[in-house]
Amino acid sequence: MKGAGDTRALRRAYAGDAWWSAAVVLWLITGVWQLMSGSEKVVNYYSTELGFFIKMALFVAVVALEVWPTTTVVRWRFGRAEPNVRDAGRIEAISYVQCALVIGIVFAAAGMSMTTADSPSSSTPVAQEPKPTRAEAAGEVERIAPSGSATVTNADIALLTHEIAMPLRGIDPDSLRSSFDAPRSGGLRRHEALDIVAPRSTPILAAAKGRILKLFTSVAGGLMIYATDSSERFILMYAHLDHYAAGARDGAPLERGQLIGYVGSTGNASAAAPHLHFAILRSADVKHWSKGNAIDPLPVLRAAEAADHAP
Repeated sequence: MKGAGDTRALRRAYAGDAWWSAAVVLWLITGVWQLMSGSEKVVNYYSTELGFFIKMALFVAVVALEVWPTTTVVRWRFGRAEPNVRDAGRIEAISYVQCALVIGIVFAAAGMSMTTADSPSSSTPVAQEPKPTRAEAAGEVERIAPSGSATVTNADIALLTHEIAMPLRGIDPDSLRSSFDAPRSGGLRRHEALDIVAPRSTPILAAAKGRILKLFTSVAGGLMIYATDSSERFILMYAHLDHYAAGARDGAPLERGQLIGYVGSTGNASAAAPHLHFAILRSADVKHWSKGNAIDPLPVLRAAEAADHAP
């Protein structure tokens, strides 16, 4: 800007300020939506994720840096202050810093999506399948040492195929269609689960032997169950339940095929389309019961069904 009379430069400054303000508002709206109702991940996931705190710190810095430029440009726009080259230069410099912070937000978000903290290189050898004792104290299953890796390998898929069964009786997995890669939240994320449509109150069975990690209620998933398989490498998540089975509680042991709940439409599911939202995560440590690398359940369920019927 050459001076107060440089109207072309002022128009560009006003337009840039308007776009920045709109971006901040959009980030706030989509962030709250994603956290509270647009994501299958629960609040506990964000409260333990370092990348989330980095993103939020960078976002707060962007907003804080925007306060003075916005108020200055508004005063120029309404004639309460005279535009000047010095302040215009400062606003330009602040914009460059904000752009750098936004790039940092993108990298932090990418780090969260890759779960880098829990995922070593895919060449990491897979530990031998744990051979846990099943001594029960106070009705709870003895804990197994965490695997330390969330990397999904062929050995994992083979183990899961041996462990798992359909969570709804009488449904052929070959009749289902995968929605694992289907977009959600306006294309901001993938579904990363399998929806199995069934009448309300259809019994839901434990897909694998293991234990209940957490009975949870969220805005998106409604009534939910997070459980493990017997190796405690995998987290099995059941969502949109109508109600839990009697005796379901955190830490309770599970046998494959055991009744755990009933199909419903709680959370953000349509009341006209009750279904089971079934997800599988490869976990580095199941104490973080909402974190892990997602595995498409349908190919695993089909392979398990074929193995059960093999001669």
